[in-house]
Amino acid sequence: MNHSVAIILSVYKAEKPAYLYQSLSSLFSQTMSADIYLYIDGEITVSLENVINDFKPRPNFYIIRGKDNKGLAFALNSLIDISLRNGYKYIARMDTDDISRLDRIEQQFRFMEKRTDVDVLGGYCHEFGSEYALELKKVPIDHNNLKEYSIIYCPFIHPTVMFRSSVFKDGIRYPLDTRYTEDIALWLCLLDKGYCFHNLPKVLLDYRINEDTFSRRRGFKKAVSEFSVRFNYMRSLRNFSIKNWCVLIVRFLFHMLPLPFIRYAYKKYR
Repeated sequence: MNHSVAIILSVYKAEKPAYLYQSLSSLFSQTMSADIYLYIDGEITVSLENVINDFKPRPNFYIIRGKDNKGLAFALNSLIDISLRNGYKYIARMDTDDISRLDRIEQQFRFMEKRTDVDVLGGYCHEFGSEYALELKKVPIDHNNLKEYSIIYCPFIHPTVMFRSSVFKDGIRYPLDTRYTEDIALWLCLLDKGYCFHNLPKVLLDYRINEDTFSRRRGFKKAVSEFSVRFNYMRSLRNFSIKNWCVLIVRFLFHMLPLPFIRYAYKKYR
């Protein structure tokens, strides 16, 4: 067991076996070894089980099974608890349909070792799998810019993130009551508590774009959940500018659009 870095990811029955294989392969091929924790969220298909069985002999691969499907936030919180009990210094996120660049973990580990003030570290990504994919998806780099940026946008590309495990030792976890926006809710909670954010100006991951990407961004529950989370953050900063209000309302309406309009907006206005 390597106590430096735990990589956590969750799989459920609707995911594609080929994508899972590519994702896990990228983690086991890293230039810096890390322990990999996969949460199986309820019953999965035989094809997914076969992919997981291909990697089972690896000594740094740990599988945790949930009897029922309880969602991503519950799965990640379970893996965070396990990582803390096992004494890891860092916890890295990954999704089961994305592909990490081979030096991703090493780059993030070295940066976090040098910059002890940084609590959460992400980076850029290359999107693929759709005509709407960006060759290079950027996010702001330093904490002050990310703090302001987070009122309206997501400060991290979620599967690129590495946490200092101390972030979670005071009980902070992915919220279970903000389904559809658990990542945004976590980032804003961490900012509110004074944790330091940073992004590496480097591509760390190949991020898959497909129809699920767009469908996850649509719906009344998604719109309400995100509006509520962002409004509360705006209130905590006492930053009720006209610009922020306008963008917040536009984002709410965006989530209510039919899928063809969401696809168009995703391509033209990012």
